[in-house]
Amino acid sequence: MRMISIIRSSLAAVLFLICSNSIYAAQANERVAENAVLATVLNTEIRMNDVMPSEKERKNLKQQSKDNYTEMLEYVVRVNASNKIYELVLEDYAKQKGITVNQTLVSKFIEKFESQVSGESATKPIKEIAAKQVMQFYTEKAMYEEFGGRVIFRQSNPQMPIDAYNTLLSRYRDESKLNIIDEDLRDAFWDVFAPPFQFEIAPENVDFNQPWWL
Repeated sequence: MRMISIIRSSLAAVLFLICSNSIYAAQANERVAENAVLATVLNTEIRMNDVMPSEKERKNLKQQSKDNYTEMLEYVVRVNASNKIYELVLEDYAKQKGITVNQTLVSKFIEKFESQVSGESATKPIKEIAAKQVMQFYTEKAMYEEFGGRVIFRQSNPQMPIDAYNTLLSRYRDESKLNIIDEDLRDAFWDVFAPPFQFEIAPENVDFNQPWWL
């Protein structure tokens, strides 16, 4: 009986050790995934945990997508990572061109959208959003003037100089200033610039004389 008891105790200890190791391995793999570098822009690394939606956003996404949650989460992560790449490249390009924030336009943006953006549900202060939109407009205007090409309509950007973006981003890639390490992100990122485009704006209707919110 004592031998059987010892064997049972030993088996229990082994099973506990196996389970503990499995849990530790899963946690370690999760930490590795969170710290995985998806891309680098200049000297900045874009990691998984930099572009992962917040816990609240993931909860809402899970409720909305249900069985497609994994696919939708991967899509949101790719969009966030792509937007981060755009942001870093445009910021660097704007510095090269000496573009600065026009405070008058910031004020006009706030006047128009403050009631829609303010409140507890807002993820960023309206002033920060306004400054970013003003910088984006002037940077894209400079890109279009330098590179030309086709312009498309997007709900988030009524005039996106898609060919100018492609030219600028490709230049950063070729000069090793942009390196997309994650294969899925890399494919999805560059696919955006492959025609045909759904909402291409006729050249005669492209107008960068003033921001879209005026």
